[in-house]
Amino acid sequence: MKFRWTYVWIVLLIVIVLMKWNSLQGLFTAADHQVPKDTYKKGAVMKVMSIGSSVAEGWDDPTGGGYLKRAFASFSQYNHATFDLINQAKAGDTVVKIENEYAGWLKSIKPQIVVLAWGALDDLSNNTPMPVYKQQIRNEITLALASHAKVFVVTPPITRASYTQYKVQEAQMVNTEMAIARSFPSNQVYVFDVFNQMKNYIASHHQTYVPYMADGWHPNTKGHALAGQLLFNDMKAALG
Repeated sequence: MKFRWTYVWIVLLIVIVLMKWNSLQGLFTAADHQVPKDTYKKGAVMKVMSIGSSVAEGWDDPTGGGYLKRAFASFSQYNHATFDLINQAKAGDTVVKIENEYAGWLKSIKPQIVVLAWGALDDLSNNTPMPVYKQQIRNEITLALASHAKVFVVTPPITRASYTQYKVQEAQMVNTEMAIARSFPSNQVYVFDVFNQMKNYIASHHQTYVPYMADGWHPNTKGHALAGQLLFNDMKAALG
């Protein structure tokens, strides 16, 4: 009888050990699958260079500095790393206006990430031909990749002009820009479509664009905050 009880206890002990081992293996396996392809070391500093015009510069968001600054501040906090945004966006800039400066910025700043954040409104008002717009976007991505930087192509927040003055044209420019970015056979080019997501958000919440606008061409703080949150969510999903 004593022998039988000893045998039972040994079997139970073996079962418990096997169950624990399988549980630990499951944890390790799950952790491996959860590790994203792109990880950033805690405490690391990543230089981020952005280009665009006034919306990308952060106009009319005095508390948050604009949707790009908001998104990268949130991403820094999330990753426990620093994404140092060096914002080269300037009111009135177009893809043609920065052509002679862009390569120099890449060389002097040496960013790990380049953000193309064109709103298209300045290019539309300056009558930038679509073939020129396409070629400049392609050149900007090519030069950034040649500088060993990741490229984030970020479509703009919506503005009043997105629904009125340039309703069709801006959407065409945005879709063209995304198509060019997706045509690159590189896993270092990311597309974050804030424009269409923001439109969908407003529609799904039965709102109009009015509460998010500062004027005809610029979001207010509320608009930048929404755009920044959408961009952060996309960055988190894509990069971890």
